[in-house]
Amino acid sequence: MIRKFFIFLFVLGVVAVVVLNFKTIKAIGQERIVSQQAAKALEAQNWERAITLYQQAHREHPGNAPIALRLAWLDLMAHQDQEAEALYRQVLKDDPDQLEAAMGLAAMLTQDPQRINQAVLLLRQALKTHPNDARLIAQIGTIYKTAAENPKETREENRKWLFDLATYYYRASLKLNGRQFQTQFNLGVTNQATSNLQPAAQAYCQAIILNPKSYESRYNLGLVLSDLNYLEEAYRQMDAAVDSLSERGDMESAQALAVRVQNVKNRVFNGSQQGLSSNVNPNFLDKNCLLQPAS
Repeated sequence: MIRKFFIFLFVLGVVAVVVLNFKTIKAIGQERIVSQQAAKALEAQNWERAITLYQQAHREHPGNAPIALRLAWLDLMAHQDQEAEALYRQVLKDDPDQLEAAMGLAAMLTQDPQRINQAVLLLRQALKTHPNDARLIAQIGTIYKTAAENPKETREENRKWLFDLATYYYRASLKLNGRQFQTQFNLGVTNQATSNLQPAAQAYCQAIILNPKSYESRYNLGLVLSDLNYLEEAYRQMDAAVDSLSERGDMESAQALAVRVQNVKNRVFNGSQQGLSSNVNPNFLDKNCLLQPAS
């Protein structure tokens, strides 16, 4: 009798696993079909059609998290913020550990200075179940960076504290995954904002290695190197930033940037004319991001 009971429990467990796997496979299949149809609509720049497809799929399969999350993203792109927030909150209600929903909702909350604390609490909660997710940790850093950059935050000590917190989380994220361009760039920004110039230059350098066409990284690196008196390399980096914008066809921005770069070029020329020397080799940087050979 006992043996039959255990056999029954075993069979019941097998059936439950099969049913759960079937539901998972079915959910993935549903999202894939809708995604393919919506992709065609987006290629035709028909946002309304894509949203309609996902809305219909969401009504038919309200518990399908991938469909709900994709619809939330489409709503955000269409500036339907309330609808997107409601979807993120519903997914989290169904599954409090759903990371994509937590990160999506937190990104929305961060846009409102009055709700930044809610975003921090939400992601700190997510961190308990996803302690080694590099994207999550980086996003917490970005929340603090956003708070520090708020024009209404005029308390210098508080701004520095927020930038330092952002720096801490960016570094923690990069320890888990160093190949994050935006996180490397943001780390450069937070270090530059707190006058940690060599670490800022190193972060921008790594961002350039990950994305050599990033004119923002090259220009910011040029600014930092200029402050450190590496004027020749600063000019090369900033000039490369202008070239990058020109290659994109953004001639107006390239011309505006070229005017600012000219100031650094003038400093290089005037310094050499007056017999003043600048630092030549920023040997604290990875040579792969430099535009002159390291001696």
